[in-house]
Formats: sequence, structure tokens, C-alpha cells
Amino acid sequence: MRHYIFIFLLLLQAVLLSSPLAHAQRGLKRAGTVAPQDTPTVASQDTALVAGQDSLNMAAPQGDIATTIKYSARDSMQFEVDQKVVHLYGDAKINYGDMNLEAAYIQINYETNTLTATTLPDSTGKEAGTPVFTQGAETYAAKRIAYNYKTRRGRISEVVTQQGEGYIHSEVVKRNENNEFFGLHNKYTTCNLEHPHFYINAGKIKAIPNDKVMAGPFNLVIGDIPTPLGFLFGLFPTPKSKRASGVIVPSYGENARGFYLNNGGYYFAWNDYVGTRLTGDIYSLGGWNAEASTDYVKRYAYRGSFRFTYDNFKNDEADIERSRTTDNPLSQLPSSRQTFWINWNHSPVTKPGRGSFSASVNAGSQLHQRINYNSSAQYLSPTFNSNVSYQKTIPNSPFSYTIKASQGQSTQTGTMNFVLPDLNFSMSQVSVSELFSDEPGTNKWYEKFTLSYNVRASNTVSNLQPARTRSDFPLLESAPADTIDINFDNLQRLWDSGQKQAVHAFGIGLGNYKIARFFNFSPSVNYSETWLDEKYTFNFNPDSQRVDIDTTNFGRVYQYSAGANLSTTVYGTVNFKPGGKVEAIRHLVRPSISYNFRPDFADERFGFYQRTLVGVDPNSNQAQYRDLGRFRSGLPATGLSSALNFSIDNSIEMKVKAKSDTAEVKTEKVSIIDNLRLSSGYDFARDSLKLADIRISMNTKLFRFINMNFNTTLDPYEKNDSTGRDIDRYYFDLLKGRLGRVTNASLNLTASLNPEAMRSESPTPDNLPSLEREPFDPMLPQYVDFKIPWTLNVNYTMSYNRSFGLVGRSNLTQTAGIDGSLNVTEKWKVTYNATYDISNQNISYANVQIYRDLHCWDMSIGWVPFGLQRGYNLTINARSSLLQDLKLTKRSRTGYNY
Repeated sequence: MRHYIFIFLLLLQAVLLSSPLAHAQRGLKRAGTVAPQDTPTVASQDTALVAGQDSLNMAAPQGDIATTIKYSARDSMQFEVDQKVVHLYGDAKINYGDMNLEAAYIQINYETNTLTATTLPDSTGKEAGTPVFTQGAETYAAKRIAYNYKTRRGRISEVVTQQGEGYIHSEVVKRNENNEFFGLHNKYTTCNLEHPHFYINAGKIKAIPNDKVMAGPFNLVIGDIPTPLGFLFGLFPTPKSKRASGVIVPSYGENARGFYLNNGGYYFAWNDYVGTRLTGDIYSLGGWNAEASTDYVKRYAYRGSFRFTYDNFKNDEADIERSRTTDNPLSQLPSSRQTFWINWNHSPVTKPGRGSFSASVNAGSQLHQRINYNSSAQYLSPTFNSNVSYQKTIPNSPFSYTIKASQGQSTQTGTMNFVLPDLNFSMSQVSVSELFSDEPGTNKWYEKFTLSYNVRASNTVSNLQPARTRSDFPLLESAPADTIDINFDNLQRLWDSGQKQAVHAFGIGLGNYKIARFFNFSPSVNYSETWLDEKYTFNFNPDSQRVDIDTTNFGRVYQYSAGANLSTTVYGTVNFKPGGKVEAIRHLVRPSISYNFRPDFADERFGFYQRTLVGVDPNSNQAQYRDLGRFRSGLPATGLSSALNFSIDNSIEMKVKAKSDTAEVKTEKVSIIDNLRLSSGYDFARDSLKLADIRISMNTKLFRFINMNFNTTLDPYEKNDSTGRDIDRYYFDLLKGRLGRVTNASLNLTASLNPEAMRSESPTPDNLPSLEREPFDPMLPQYVDFKIPWTLNVNYTMSYNRSFGLVGRSNLTQTAGIDGSLNVTEKWKVTYNATYDISNQNISYANVQIYRDLHCWDMSIGWVPFGLQRGYNLTINARSSLLQDLKLTKRSRTGYNY
């Protein structure tokens, strides 16, 4: 009997190989969309059943099928030879070129050239095995798919497909040979749930993959509630990682300048490396804003951006508010002003041996940043700085150079300072023996000597020019400053008024030496020289009772000093009896003594200062003389200096037994004092008050999460009760424990609480967040981290200053701050920030932000209850960048930018 079954299977195989079904195994052409097809044919009784996981890969002559078709099924495959139909059951798969089809059931009809895929009920009666159609980067999931591989057309029912960042839910979809599909009764959304939170309801949609989605009349549906928001047609770009030009839809809202349309314009994608945005704003109370922004990048070379903004600020309500109250921020703004601002950032990719060009430019009109600020830091920033530079290190040499231009401006005074040009050439520290000899290792006495050199040539220009010094008895005074307007007509005047100089600095190292095995001795010599474009000569004019000034075009100033440093390290350890929690305490002491000598450069032999008659005292009829500096800058300090400076650094740590779940005994180090420093100096060359102020500083960590920093300055001398000046008589007394009078002191305590850090047995500074490392930007809700349950940062700052004499007074200021975050639920987060002025008993700043994760939406509520920026801000926006203009914003008009 077995022989008959075997012969029957051989005959069946021969029939299959000779049938048209075998010729169909050559594969299918590129899939398109197809016309509707009938329900799959049910397998008849004359079919052959092949059980198990099978796969066929057969060849046939060329026909409608252009490549190999591979198909398989987990449960079974049925062949209807006479009908030319194949049925695939259970995890059915078809692979055809770049097209893949997976479903619970797939039918292949070679007579009609169609593929049909549907779901099948499982053991519980639930539909399973949703058909998934993949072609290239596109994926479609539907309950029923019918596809004609010859015409490349198809029909997909109840499909969900992704186009870019959007998802399209359609009852019926048809595809054509151009790979475009047309949907009927559609929902377009960026929510990735099966039942989306919101969608754009459109009867008809046409999608061109990697290009755009076009819709007919549509309206917005939120939470299954239709809204009247919609339009006669819709166009949603869906480019695939490709830059494209297009219209930028403006956003709308309301602020202190009235109702507005913001950031509307056009984007030009010149190529894959350069793009330009031209946008503008318009306000109902008058005024407008225009901006041109260009981003550029060159792979492995540089990237950057350039932005130019022009603002025509006009607010007729400013005069009204100014007349009513000065408390409203509108009263502090002009009623009309034209301003501009330039931002340029260029960052190179640094490569060894190659120069690098970088730029960071922030410059413009004085009031522009106050009128158009986006953050508190931008509004309160007193200065803005810009610089453009080129830097290069010469390969295989210690030399490098930098060419730089910089600018700084004050938003309060309008003063602008320029350094143009700014040239720097330097030689890094090299051994003198290597510099002057080619014979290494000669053991010469000068081998430890090192030399470094730096020269900086610059021209410093300011639009605020002080007048020349003149004499009004009995003191020299300056005439009022002269302000030069920044424009093309005054460029020559600005350049001529610049201060041109070249500063040469030599670093001479004399090596490090061991003395008595435990002491480090380091001598040093310093020399610097400055070349300037002006040198003054002073002459007193008895007729005008003033000092006349003669100027030469070149001057040279130099200064030098010599010194030495002696330091060592002392350890002390106290061990405790075994069995206790504390095993040992270690004290580390680092004393250091240095001596420095500098001559009196006010001596006439140097020629840097000139002893000049400035007038005659009318009361005593005596001539008055003063030492006047003969240069505008670079003048060395006056007076002979022969100073001995000393300092003592201390650190104390403790070795304790650590908690452990095992029987093994573990120890850890706990810092008691990170550093305690005491420093002062004694100048032998002074005739009185030789001892310098005593400075004490300490920093440590308390209870593992509180950082403490303390600084104070002590005056060691007695004070004159009437003038408050020092008397050459010591106030400190070591027997009485008195080091000096406190002239200033500061204390800062910062506690950063974090549940993860509190759980750690041996926390490190890295897992203790600081106020600077955890900013909460209300303008960027998408960066809110909902994983951290809560954070709390508390800080306290105290500052004390004291003056002496009849009008002596003490000034104590104290501030306390708190900031942090709290996850009320998995989707709700609150951040807060407040500063309280203890001295004046008022809240100087407070800010509360509430964030809500709405899955495919974001909601943020900001509230500033005090100050110039007080007000609230409510924003609800779609999370997807594709629908970035789909948002609702409400801002109060109390603060300017809210």
C-alpha cells in the first residue's frame, strides 16, 4: 500500500510541475493599487493538501511575473490546480521583490492575477492575523487587502497607513500604478493609537508617498466631538528626510502689542546643505517684524546659522499706560522704535594640523532684546558679546596663532566696545636646552629651565570716548565723556580714537627642586612688555592753572618680578579601637610659603610716571605735585614690593564602616571638611601696615547632600574711630582668639534632593543635581522628563559687609530660594522656582509651570505672579512637528511678553 501512495505523490508532483501554476512561480512586478476583487474562492474537494511549514521557489518562462515569488504558511497550503488558486493558512507570507504581504489567510489566483489577504477567527472567535502589506518603506495594515500584481492596482478595506508623521484611517483605499492611493471616509491624525484622540475628518484623501497628503473639505474632531474648525481643502506635506520649500503658516495669539500673526512666511530649501526662512509678524496695535534666517552645513567641515531681524515697534497704548501708571511694563517701552538684531553662529569641525574658523555674533540695537525677549535671562542680560576668530596650531612646533575680532555692548547704557583687530601669537612652554641645543640629556644645570612667549596686538575702540585729562586745582579731573554714534560717517573717527597696543609676555620657569626630601622649591621669573601708540608728557601752565599734555606716537612699558615658592604636605591619622563604627580620622595639611619681589616702577629712572606740578594751594601757598602716568594703559603698579605670602590648606576625612547586606565588612570614606584655607601676606618694603588682610574660606558637604561654601576677610589692624582708617597697631590677639575685624563675609548653602541620590549609600557629586544643571524652560515643554518623581533644590545665601568710622555701617543681605519639580500623576508634572529676599521681606521672583502629557498633545501652564514679567501663559499644542501650528495659546496682558 505504501508503494501506491509513493507512486501517487510522484504523479501529483509531475502534474504540478507541468501545470500553469508552476509557471506562476516566477514572481510579481512592483506592487501598485488594484481594483476590487471578489471573495476568495473556497478550496474544493479536488484540491491537494500539503501540511506543515512549506516554501516554493520555482522558475517558469517570462510572462506577467518579472521576479521570483516566495510564499509560505504555518498551518497548511491548498492547491486548486484546475482553478489555478493557492490557499495559504496560518502566518501566511508572500515575498515578491520589494513587496511583502503577511496575514492569517492569503489567496493567490493565477487566473485573475490577484492576491487576497484577510483575517481569520481564532479559537475564541476573535479576528486575528491582520494583513500587513509592506512595500519599500511603506507599511499598511488592513482587515482585507486585494491586489492585482499585473495591473498593480488594489483595494484595501479598513486600512491604517503611515505617511510621514501622520496616520490615515480609511474605510476603503485604492492604489494605482503610480503608487498613489485614494481613501474614502478618512481620519488623518498624528496620534498612533487605534482609536485616536483627535483627527481631521475628510471624506476623500489622496496621498502621494514621501510627498504630500491632499484632502477635500474637512473638519477637526477632538475626543470624538466634531468641531466647526476646518476648511474647504487641506494639504499636509509628508517628505521623507528631504528638505523641501514651502509656505510657513503663521500662528496667532494676543500679547501687549495686540492680536498678532507670528512667524508666517516661506522656506527655501536651496539644497540639502543650505536653507533659508523668510518670516514676519504683524500686530493689531501697530508695528511689524521681519526676519531672514539661513542654516548651512558642510559634512565633516562646519555648520552654522545666520539670522537678521528688523522690528518696527509701534504701540499707541504705551503713552496711555505711561500716563496712567509706571507699574505696567508698557510704561517702560517706547511708543515707536525701529530696531534690528544680528545672530551668527559658526562652528567648525576641528582637525589636527588644520586651522579652525568660528563665530558667535550677537549684536544690534540697544532696546531690541527688551522688546523681543523670549526668556528672563535674555531680558535681564546687561551685556551681549560677539567674537569672530581663526585659530591654528603649526604642526610639529610649539607655535600657534589666533586672529580675532570681538565686540561687546551694554543694553543699559548703549556703550559699545570693539577689539579689531586682535592678533595673538604664542609659543607653548619648552625646555631651554631643547630650544638652544640639539643635544638632549646633557645633564646641564639649566636643563630644567623653561621658556614660553606670547604676544597680543590689538586695537580697542569704544563709542564712549573720555576727554583728555586736564587740571582743575587741586585735583585732576576729566571732562564729560563724548559719545560717538556708530555709523559709516564716523568709522574713521572711531578708528583714530582706538587704543592700539602690543603686549609681550615671557614665562620663565627655573624648574622644581626637592629640599630635605619633603619640601618642593619652585623659583620663578616674570617679564612683560607693552608697546603703545601714545606717550604723554605733562607741563603745568601757570597762566591757565592747568596741565598741558604733549603726545608722542610710540611708548614702551615693561615690568618684571621674581619669586619663589616652598610647599610640602603633612599627613596625620588617628586610629580608633576595633569594633566601633569610626575606624580612623585623617588630617591633611598643605602649607605653602611664597616670596615675590617687584621694584618701584614709579621711580623716575623707569620713566613710566612723571612727577608733575599741578597747582598751588591757595591756603598754604605750597606747590602741589602728583605722579601722573604717561600711558593710557599697561602701567605697572607703584611702590616697592617685597612680600612674603603664606597659606595653609586643610582637609579632614573619616573612615567608617558602611552598611552591607552581606557578612563582609566594608568601609567607606566620609569627608568632614573638603578644604579649609587660611591665607595672608607680609610686605617688608612697606613703611607701615605690612600685614595683609587675613582670608579664610571653607567648603564641605553636610549630610551628603548639603554643599556649604564660606568666605570671610579679617582686617588685622585697629581702626581710627573718626575716619575709619587703619592704625599701625595690631587688633588680632591669638591669646584672646582674636584674628581681626570682620570686614566682609559670605555663606552659601545648597541642598539638592533627589530620590535616586537619597537612596544611594555613597553618593557622588554626579548624582546630586545642581540648580545650574536642571533648568526648567517654560518655552520647551517637550523636554520635560516625566520619569523623575520629584526633585527639590533649596539654597540660602548670606552676605555681610562692614565699614568703620563715624559713618560706619553694616550691611547684611540674605536670600533664600527653592526650585524643583513634582510628578502629581504619571501624566501631570509641576515645576516651581522662587526666590525670597529675607532682608527686604519680599519675594523677588517666582515662577510656576504645569505640564500635562496628553499623549499626542502637550499642555503647559505658566504663571509668574510678581515682577515685570508677571502674568500667565496657557498653551495646548499637537506634539507632532507636522501639525505644529495646531495649537491654542492664551496669554494675559499684564506682562509685556505674556
